[in-house]
Amino acid sequence: MKSKVIRRVLNFALTFVLTVMLALPAMAQEDALKAFPGYVDFGDLGDTFGEPTVQISVGASLLSLVGSLSASEDPEAAEMFKRLKGVRVNVYENTEVTAEGLDLVKNVSNQLSGDGWESVVTVNSEDEQVRIFMKINDDVVQGITVMVVEATEAVFVNVIGDINPAELEKVMENFDVDIN
Repeated sequence: MKSKVIRRVLNFALTFVLTVMLALPAMAQEDALKAFPGYVDFGDLGDTFGEPTVQISVGASLLSLVGSLSASEDPEAAEMFKRLKGVRVNVYENTEVTAEGLDLVKNVSNQLSGDGWESVVTVNSEDEQVRIFMKINDDVVQGITVMVVEATEAVFVNVIGDINPAELEKVMENFDVDIN
């Protein structure tokens, strides 16, 4: 049991270190992701929400490396990572739900609907908005996007590549992001 915990911590630490090492080419990586149909342009989230508390942007090469490193521990996850082109996660701490934040979710949602994305989940309440969209082409999910704006935080997730929706939770667990 102790070795599993150590292995998991080491995998996370290695992923974190590699992500930090690849921070400089992140802009080029972001541009490369824009070519895929599952990519979502959220605009400049910093203008609306300020500085992110968590920001992850990982491209295909690092995802493939993570897949290779986890192959002996979890072969199913390793195969899934190899099919992904990118994972982007932005988390912002809020003190309130702002009209500007709600408008951003509405505008991005309208853009996604116009671009052929399917709305899977919509939650509109006084204190939160949640949107989950999927880009599906020929029965293949090419992208999943999650947008959550609530009083305590705003979360924007974009998973790009050939995705089984049931695998999304496993992807986010590997990046230490709880989507439940």
